[in-house]
Amino acid sequence: MDRKWLLYPCGVVTGTCYLASTVDKSFAFDRPVHSAAAVLFLSGLAFVASYFLASSSRQPHRKDQYLLIPLDESGRAVSREPSPAGQRTSIFQARLLDIKTRVALAVLLLVAVCGRVGVFWRVAKDIECAGPTPLAFIPLVLALYNVGYHLKYSNPAPRLAADLPPTAPLDLLPNLAFRGPTRYVLPSFLLSISSFLATWRASTLRSTYICPIISSTASKIHRLQFFGFVLDCIIVLVLYTLVNEYLAKTDTSSPEPGDSTGNALWLASAFIASSVVLAVVGLIVYASMPEHRQWLLEFPSEYTHSLLQLCFTIPCTIVCFLFTVSAPQPPCYAPPLTRQIRMYGVMSAVLMIGFTSAFTGVIRTLRAGVSHSFPPKPTTSLTLCLILLTIALILFLITDASAEGRALPKIHMRLGRYQALLFLLLLFVLSMTRYGYYASSYGPSTPGHPIATLIETADDQFEQWARQAKRSRNLPEAVKHYQERYLRDPPPGFDIWYDFATSRSSDIIDDFDNIDEDLAPFSSLSAAELRGRTGKILADDNSVGGIRVRNGTAESLGKIPFNRTWMKNDILAVIEKFVQYLPDMDLAFNFNDECMVAVPFEDMQNAYEQRQVYPDPKTTKPTVDFSANRASSWWDITEVPMTDSYFRPTGFSPTYQSHGSVACPPDSRARQERHWDTGALCASCAAPHSMGIFISNWTLSASPCHQPDLANLHGFHLSPSALDGTHALIPVFSMGRAPGYADIRYPPAFNYLDKASYAFDEKHPDPPFSKKEKTLFWRGSTTEGMSPGTGAWKGMLRQRLVHLVNNESHPQAILLPGGKKSFAYTMEDPASIKDQLGVKLDARFSGASINHCAKPDCEIQTLEFGLASGIDFKGHWRFKYLFDADGQGFSGRFIPFLRSNSVVFKSALYREWYEGRLIAWKHFVPVDLRLHDLWSSVAFFGGYGEGEDGKWTMKAKEKEAEKIARESKVWSEKVLRKEDMEIYMFRLLLEWGRLTDERRVELGFRLGPDTKGGKGNRKTAGRYVEERAEL
Repeated sequence: MDRKWLLYPCGVVTGTCYLASTVDKSFAFDRPVHSAAAVLFLSGLAFVASYFLASSSRQPHRKDQYLLIPLDESGRAVSREPSPAGQRTSIFQARLLDIKTRVALAVLLLVAVCGRVGVFWRVAKDIECAGPTPLAFIPLVLALYNVGYHLKYSNPAPRLAADLPPTAPLDLLPNLAFRGPTRYVLPSFLLSISSFLATWRASTLRSTYICPIISSTASKIHRLQFFGFVLDCIIVLVLYTLVNEYLAKTDTSSPEPGDSTGNALWLASAFIASSVVLAVVGLIVYASMPEHRQWLLEFPSEYTHSLLQLCFTIPCTIVCFLFTVSAPQPPCYAPPLTRQIRMYGVMSAVLMIGFTSAFTGVIRTLRAGVSHSFPPKPTTSLTLCLILLTIALILFLITDASAEGRALPKIHMRLGRYQALLFLLLLFVLSMTRYGYYASSYGPSTPGHPIATLIETADDQFEQWARQAKRSRNLPEAVKHYQERYLRDPPPGFDIWYDFATSRSSDIIDDFDNIDEDLAPFSSLSAAELRGRTGKILADDNSVGGIRVRNGTAESLGKIPFNRTWMKNDILAVIEKFVQYLPDMDLAFNFNDECMVAVPFEDMQNAYEQRQVYPDPKTTKPTVDFSANRASSWWDITEVPMTDSYFRPTGFSPTYQSHGSVACPPDSRARQERHWDTGALCASCAAPHSMGIFISNWTLSASPCHQPDLANLHGFHLSPSALDGTHALIPVFSMGRAPGYADIRYPPAFNYLDKASYAFDEKHPDPPFSKKEKTLFWRGSTTEGMSPGTGAWKGMLRQRLVHLVNNESHPQAILLPGGKKSFAYTMEDPASIKDQLGVKLDARFSGASINHCAKPDCEIQTLEFGLASGIDFKGHWRFKYLFDADGQGFSGRFIPFLRSNSVVFKSALYREWYEGRLIAWKHFVPVDLRLHDLWSSVAFFGGYGEGEDGKWTMKAKEKEAEKIARESKVWSEKVLRKEDMEIYMFRLLLEWGRLTDERRVELGFRLGPDTKGGKGNRKTAGRYVEERAEL
């Protein structure tokens, strides 16, 4: 046989391995019907191409002879001698189907394929409710069909010695297992069982994405999964029948016209017709549902790239499969020893695909990264699966070798060479598996509890941060540290700001890295460009309102929504504290809760590379003030011509791909992968910012770049309520922002106006931590995002929290003592966890009704969650543990929670102006956005498993909890006051004043030769005001 034909089975293995390892992260499943139509069409063309390629490679033959192929799926070796043309006794002749049967099978294939696409589309809409798929049993179904197929069509034929009746009763089993059409049943059975077990065990960890318990969705999806499996079986069996007959006719090399067409064209017709049917359905939807037209014709680059990969891989794999099972035939008059036979039968090639897929799945699961024993691996089950797969593969190789037409010696039931080889190989696999993976039910234990380590690390981190945040004891030191830190001189008015900060007892003088980080990309734009962009967005009719500073006074500018007037008034109230020291400027404030500016990675990189470079700070130079004619340089927004707006309304629809991840590098997981199976927990997505199941890097935990599953885990990414987004670098000031956005953060009006404040009275006291109720408490509303009837609410953080606490039914991972001074993850039922916890969990929605939704989502959520009675905000202080989560944007309750005597559990996507001032595990307990760590964190602080004798499986760490409550209260009262908001805003606007000044490189505050430590020079500020007054 020509060695080049070995490329085809290699192609089958390579294609199958690639598909098995990438299908769960492909963007192509965002639009399954689109993708199916394209792949089916190209697969049909692949059948056509394989037919013509096979026809062109077929060798001429003598008209008076034909060739009988020794190998067929029954495993029977028949005569190898050429026979006269009139003596066609091959079993292949009995397999040939009439035209009506072929048409019926093609139509059945068409209907089954279209039905399967529809079933998958429906299951994918509620994939979180799906269970383990029975797809792994298709090889077994096909093996049983193969037995019946050959028993039906096989005619009596001369037998070789290997086919004679067994001479001993014990030889019956080896003959059934290794010869005849039944030889594939046992390997297929072991393959199917091991594949199913591996899939089931790998899917043990479920995400908190909601499958409603009040509806019949779960049972409906399970029925659809089984129906889809039936359709899969029909498709595979029809393909097997037609391909097998096509190969039979190809093998006979018949010259008759009726045999020359081949079933490949029937298969191609069925696949192409299926694609056409799906396209017609799309046209009907396009014509009848205008609201879906944009989505139907929209093809994001990530989706197009993934679809092209599938459209290349699947047809190529089909071609390789067809050539694998049909090697070209030599002339029948060639010498017998030079005649070629087929490399593999159809059943052998199918099992090749099955084994490749199964081994790929098991190896991927075993190789999955583990951080401090998480995720827990069911290594015993996976080892068993690997052993079964190995046994099945060996049996397959033995049976396949025994059916190649050679008269092999019979295998007796004794420890022969095959049994010895099998035993040694299994021993090797078992040894290697147990060496690499500890054989425990849920994975290895870890010494010490990770939270104890994280708390200790947080203490050290806080001490280092606090020291460097206030190193300066006087103005000269503050100037020096500013120059060292930011490689430029401070802005004019820095001395006034320093006096302003010190007079308000600020504990932070030197660390304002958030301001530098936010403004850095804008320094790549000229001052004129910044002023122009500000004027343009203020003249536009959008959710941005303005503040104008002129001659030491501030006033509103542009159109401000009526319901946001209070925010404008608050901003003015803050600025009034120091407005007389500010240069003339215009400011554009985002009056929506969501952030707006999502700049693509390439543009942001260019901005950072081209950001303003300042000369080395020279303390000998005199201070250069802001330009005296700044007022005239700002645009008059009433004269700005109307042009296309920078902003585009993108609310009520997914924004992760279009906005949330565009700032990530092209090779990041967010840009390369799509986590479309919302029911599966993406443990690898959480690993970079976690120690085991717990957050170890709070800042990184909200980054989208390594977490493609965040697309379905927060309302802002799923369906924001009022996002007017832009991809341009626009200077907009927002109250908070999600990582990946470039809005400039400022202290929000909500906290400054005390709309949610820390206050207590006799009726609602704030008792010491030890006197509070042992409850983790949360009350709120469904304001995180808008669910416009699409089911987006099922992935929103607040809804998932309430569902996890009250309605979750899937087993959850929890870290518990696993031995002496060690801990191990175990899977427990949520009801059992709540019974064993030493802390009660109380999370409910309150209010008159479920809001931020449309039918039918409102009704479903009302039935799923119910509504609890409201609570006075001061009533929170009676509970030891308070949970805080994002609302429509940032959370306004976090700061008052910190000031109480309670411990705050916080899960958030948004980051605010005080980022960095608070240290996770020092001032609050961080909770991953997936919420999969909540049970373990509560168990650590509240205790778990109180026995009848009063002993606990894990004792409560209330001293550690009380320490967090105390230190969060003390620190927040030092650095999160109203005064700190004013200090931050003052410095932010001084820096903004520098950026918008034409002399930004020259200006700066510099110490004069007579400057001494202590107070700043207030005469400088007076000069600013006098100069502006003269103008």
